[in-house]
Amino acid sequence: MFEKSGREFRQRRRKRGKRKKLPGWAIIPILGAVVLVSLGLSKMFGGNVDAVSFQVTEARRENVKESFNTSGTVVSGKSKIFYSPVNAPVKENRAKVGEPVKKGDKLIVFDTENLDRDNRNSQLNTLSAKYANQDAKEQSGRAKESMEKAKKQEKAMISELKSQIKKKESEIKKLKKTAQDAAGKDTENTGKITALQKKMADNLDSQSASRTKKENAERQLENVSDTAPDSEERKAQLIKEAEEAAEEVGRLEREYRTLEQELKQLGGGADGTGTETGAASQALAQAKQELEALKSSLAQAENSRQTGADAGLTAAQLKNMKVSENIAQLAELTTEELLKKGKEGIKAEFDGIIADVKAPEGSDAVQGGELFTLVSNQDVGVELEVSAGDFEKLVPGGEAVITIGRHNYQGTLESVNKIALENEKGNPVIGAKVRIDNPDEDICIGVSAKVNMTVAEKEDVLCLPNEVINTASDGDFVYVIQDGIVKKKNIEVGITSTSMSEIVSGIKEGDQVVSEMSDSIKDGMKATAATVPDDGGTDMER
Repeated sequence: MFEKSGREFRQRRRKRGKRKKLPGWAIIPILGAVVLVSLGLSKMFGGNVDAVSFQVTEARRENVKESFNTSGTVVSGKSKIFYSPVNAPVKENRAKVGEPVKKGDKLIVFDTENLDRDNRNSQLNTLSAKYANQDAKEQSGRAKESMEKAKKQEKAMISELKSQIKKKESEIKKLKKTAQDAAGKDTENTGKITALQKKMADNLDSQSASRTKKENAERQLENVSDTAPDSEERKAQLIKEAEEAAEEVGRLEREYRTLEQELKQLGGGADGTGTETGAASQALAQAKQELEALKSSLAQAENSRQTGADAGLTAAQLKNMKVSENIAQLAELTTEELLKKGKEGIKAEFDGIIADVKAPEGSDAVQGGELFTLVSNQDVGVELEVSAGDFEKLVPGGEAVITIGRHNYQGTLESVNKIALENEKGNPVIGAKVRIDNPDEDICIGVSAKVNMTVAEKEDVLCLPNEVINTASDGDFVYVIQDGIVKKKNIEVGITSTSMSEIVSGIKEGDQVVSEMSDSIKDGMKATAATVPDDGGTDMER
């Protein structure tokens, strides 16, 4: 499928470089004129009257570059929101939306007259936040200690269950040998008894599995939280699983009793063999049931341990406490320190553009409140939405030329999303980002940008002009004149630019390829070559 898509893409691309074919009604008169001219020249100069002259171009080595054009939106890769370190009025705000600033520029000047009075309230709030965080940590510590103790008990119980399982497995191994030795003593109905024994053992295994399934469903049912979004559906599903498992146990028990009767009819103990064999089989079956019960208990214990609630603080709680501690650290500063910060104001930490202003001049800045947002105009790129059909052209690390307004920049394809999503028109698109490698002050964030990306590039490879390449359902081909005969050559095309295509195989350097597009060209016809003069042009990128 991918090969077919690539061929169709080359065919569509090549069509833009090909010359239009003449209609059939125009070709016939032209060919007639060519033949008459050829006959006349042949009579005059003694040439081959059967050969038709075609314009040809030689296969030669060239540099070829395949490119892809698209567009996107200029975005910044670095953004920072600046917050107020103090409670004070904004005396002067030099941050204006859309204006560029330099690192170190002073953008916010505070009025520090009432800073001392406002800071007293923040100190009281700081104490409250610290005590609340301390209490939460202490409560969490006690709960965690209790949980650790419970985990140790669970670990000891799990270890004991594993030990019992190991002993029971050893016991079963011995019972199997005893049952096998006893079964060897029975010489009558051995085949039937063995088959029935296997059915009974499988039945007991199935009974144990169904009981375990029922117990697990009932246990999970007890643990389903009523507050969970899908609790009712989950409960109904678990009840259904438990009922189906119970029905299966009943059916298996009835089947087991039937098998017992069949064995008794063959003679012997409860399992149909001799008394000794029957007793060994019953002991083995009982041991297996006990082993399954132990395994079920172990699974329940391990499941309880794995799904147990974590007594520690959640990530959100820890983040919230960290924020409150940061605010507390600011509030704990002395009046002189706060006053110093107020006099320092806010400076730009990097070159960029003001994207948003929250605190205009004359407003009261709140400690921790937003002042303005600065985005970098040095760490910038272009976000793209490319049609899913052009995914193959997005090669991470590839070079790109970016045009923003009247300015051009060098770029690199930095990332390509791994999923196609529908855009507002319902078409699947791939998200990608091109990094601008040489940004300057002329870059404007949020505007549209044109992007020309290099898909592939090769130097000194065998090439042909696009218009001489023919495309059929079974692949690409050209007509070559060799020893006065037209020969059809199947070729493999590599990368392609606007005017030239790389020829991977099928012809060799210097071959004379027919450049005319005519339905009269036939494989095996006699022909002479008229070389197309080289216009000295260079290959253009697509």
